[in-house]
Amino acid sequence: MRIQSLTDNFWSIGLFCSVVTGFIVIVSCLTKRRRRYFHLHRLVDDIHHLWPFDDYLIQPTLCNVCSSTLLAGFHCSSCGIYLHERCVRPARRLYHCKHMTNTQEQHQHQWTRGNLPLESECMICHRPCGAEPRLCDYRCIWCQRIVHDSCMRALPTSCDLGEFRQLIIPPNAVVSRTGNKQIVGYAHSVVERILPCEIEDWKPLLVIGNRKSGGANTDLVLNSFRTYLNSVQVIDISTIAPVSILEWCNCLPDIGFYILVCGGDGTVNWILESIENATSGIKPAVGILPMGTGNDLARILQWGHGEDSAVDVSLFLKRLHAAKVVALDRWSVDISATARHFGVATASARNMRMSNYFSVGCDALVTLNFHRRREKIPEFFASRFVNKLHYFHYGTVDTFLKECKDLQNNLEMDGRIIENLPALEGICILNIPSWGAGVRVWGAGENIPVQKIDDGLVEVFGIYSSFHIAQMQVGLADPFRIGQARRVKLTLKRRFPCQCDGEPFEEGPCFVDIQHFTQAKMLMNVSSN
Repeated sequence: MRIQSLTDNFWSIGLFCSVVTGFIVIVSCLTKRRRRYFHLHRLVDDIHHLWPFDDYLIQPTLCNVCSSTLLAGFHCSSCGIYLHERCVRPARRLYHCKHMTNTQEQHQHQWTRGNLPLESECMICHRPCGAEPRLCDYRCIWCQRIVHDSCMRALPTSCDLGEFRQLIIPPNAVVSRTGNKQIVGYAHSVVERILPCEIEDWKPLLVIGNRKSGGANTDLVLNSFRTYLNSVQVIDISTIAPVSILEWCNCLPDIGFYILVCGGDGTVNWILESIENATSGIKPAVGILPMGTGNDLARILQWGHGEDSAVDVSLFLKRLHAAKVVALDRWSVDISATARHFGVATASARNMRMSNYFSVGCDALVTLNFHRRREKIPEFFASRFVNKLHYFHYGTVDTFLKECKDLQNNLEMDGRIIENLPALEGICILNIPSWGAGVRVWGAGENIPVQKIDDGLVEVFGIYSSFHIAQMQVGLADPFRIGQARRVKLTLKRRFPCQCDGEPFEEGPCFVDIQHFTQAKMLMNVSSN
C-alpha cells in the first residue's frame, strides 16, 4: 500500500514537473521570438509617449493635463509634455506624440502648450513668451518655434522643420507597414524604407546609442535628441541590430547619410564594421558623441574627451551640421591559431577591424582585467573617473606580477623581421595619434616620422612594463618607437592578452596579421567653440 502511494506521488510530481517545464519552454520560445522581432524592426508609434521620470524639475513646470504645479513627474522627451503620475493615462487619450510617419505632402506644425524654455521669445512679435503662471503660449515640436496664443494666426500652417531641417527625416519620407500583432501583442507599424525628400542639401541623420554600455547617461542623451529629430532617427542598438537600420541607407544610395554614434571606441568600431558590411551606395559619414572611458578617436576628431547627460544637444547638432568629412584608415586584423591537437587547430580563426590601435601585452592585460570585473558588477563602473581608478589599480598590480614577458622576438614589419629589441612586455600597433585616453604617445620631432590617420601606415612601439605606461600617461617617458609599416605580423608563442580598439580578449599561440583594409568617412568638428 505504501509502495503504491509512493508510486502515485512520483507520477503526480513527474506530471507536474513536465507541465511546468513545457510552460517554461513555450514562454521562453515566445520571448525569444518577440526579442528577435524587435531586433530586426523599428516600430512606429505616434500615440505611446516615452515617459522618463524627472526626480527634480529645475524650472517652474505645470502638468499638461491638470495644469497644477509639478515638482517631480513624467516628461515625454519627444513631444515635451509634463505630467503627474495620475495624469499619464488620460494624457494618452488627449495628446498624440510627435508623428513618426504620415502621408501629408506638406508638413504641418505640431504644437504643445506651455512649459516653455526660460527667456523664450515669440517669433512674430519678439516679446517674451511663457511668462504667465499658467499653461500659455505654444511651441512647435518640430521646428522649435515659439509663439503667443494671440500671434499664432499670423504664422503659416506649414512647417519647414526649423534650423535642423537638413538633418531631419520628415514624417512623409518614412514608409511603414503593418507589423505582426501576434508577436508584439498590440497593433503597430514598422519602418519599411525611407523616401527621398525635397529639402536642399539634405543629409539625414541617424543617432545610434547603446544603452547597455553607456548606462543611464546614454538613455538620457538619446531622449534629448528625440526633442529635435524624428524619433525614428534615434536608435538604441541594444534593442535593434545596426544592420537593420543601415538598410535605410541602401534605400537612398545617392544620399549621403550622417550617423552619430553615442558611445565609446568599441561602439564606434562596431558601427563602422556594420557600415562596411551592410551598405552598398554612398557610405555614411560617422560623427561621435563620446560616452566611453578613453574616447581616443573622438579626441582626434575634435569631438571632446567625454560627454554626459548634460550635453547641449542643440549646440552639438549645429557643430555636426558644420562638420568636415575626413578619411580614416581601417585595418584588417587576422588571427590564426598555431597550436594544434591531433592535427586540428585548438582555436578558430578570428578576423577583426581596427581603427585606433591593436596591442598585445601588459596594456591589454589591464583592459582585460577591467572588462572582466565590469561584466560581473556593471553598476560599479558607471563613472568615467571611477573607471580610470580601476585602470590604475590593475596597472599597479601588473607592475609587480609582470605576467607579459618576452614579446620582443615576435615582430615582423613589411616582411622584415625586427631583431635586437630590448625586453618588452607590450607591443602596440597605432593608427591614430591618441592612445590610452588621450596620450599623444607617438609624439613629434625632427627624427620622428609624421603620424596621420589616412596615410596607409601604422606606428609600432614597444612598452617596457605597466609602470612605463603610467610614466607615459603623465609625460615622464616616451615609448620605445620601432617604426612605421604598411603590414605588421606578430607571432605569439604562448597565451597573451590582446585588445582591439579597447575590446579585450585572450589569445593562445597564434599568428596576427595586420594590413590595410579600407577607409571610413568620419566627421571632424571644425567649430571654434
